[in-house]
Amino acid sequence: RIRTNRATMVAAVATAETPAPKKKNPLASFFGGASAGLTSSVLLQPFEVVKTRMQAQKLSGARGMVTITRDVVQQQGVKGLWRGVSASCMRTTAGAGLYFFLLERVTKEFSARESAKTESSFTRSVTMFTAGASARTVAAVLLNPITVVKTRMEYGGVQGKGVFTALAEVARKEGSRGLFSGVGTTVMRDAPFSGLNLLLFTQTRSLMSEVARLQQRETGAFDTFVAGALAGAGATFVTHPPDVIRTRVQLGRMMQARSGGSRVPVSLTKIIKEEGWRALWVGSLPRVARRTVQQAITWSLFDIVSRSFGGNFLAEDKKK
Repeated sequence: RIRTNRATMVAAVATAETPAPKKKNPLASFFGGASAGLTSSVLLQPFEVVKTRMQAQKLSGARGMVTITRDVVQQQGVKGLWRGVSASCMRTTAGAGLYFFLLERVTKEFSARESAKTESSFTRSVTMFTAGASARTVAAVLLNPITVVKTRMEYGGVQGKGVFTALAEVARKEGSRGLFSGVGTTVMRDAPFSGLNLLLFTQTRSLMSEVARLQQRETGAFDTFVAGALAGAGATFVTHPPDVIRTRVQLGRMMQARSGGSRVPVSLTKIIKEEGWRALWVGSLPRVARRTVQQAITWSLFDIVSRSFGGNFLAEDKKK
């Protein structure tokens, strides 16, 4: 009896000392994505400024990444490379937070529907692509007005004005068409990018998790960082053409409003016909460089921060 009582007491003490599982915060994914978006925006804004100015040029006579960077620094100082960072922070922080918040819910919904079925690798891939594209589409449409202001600030078309003042000016002069200019090409860029990025990330991370298992170690932050970088680079390069069109559409309306003239139409066929296929990848170098680092930081910080708030779908996937 004494031994039994001692065993019972030890078990009771062990149970009492074992920390209760941390309750998951329903906004964990939002906080994780938002903090990652804010950090990457502040650090990598120069790439975005250079990319926007490269895309605004015609292919013939276009200046390269180094030349534009030098010109911006000479004309505006180093701070010119962070032009539009306030709008970029607002857009990316809200966009990444909303994206990851929606992504987790969309992923769970698709998983619940497929749980009763025998899910093939192809079906899982389609599910991941659709989940990423769906979540990003909603975020892209809702935040398009800030994207318009961000693009114009980076180009230098909005000077000495805050984000909200610039938004009010666009609304007053151009109406809803100005605020949502380029929304179609933004979705054409963001939806495929996010779907492909999520698909590549999950596949790469699964591969690295298998390597980690063979090495008898846990999947760590380095694995997430590398998977995010590779996924970001691949998805960015493939989906670059719509970004070129989006930039020209959003800057075109600003120039039309200033000059009072007619707006020059921008389309995929027009760019190819007048400038050739290469024009669709103008500015791809700074954009790929930025997105590669951005996605590595985003996925890593998202994982770390959202875990501190109670977990995320990456942590749940790791347990499977």
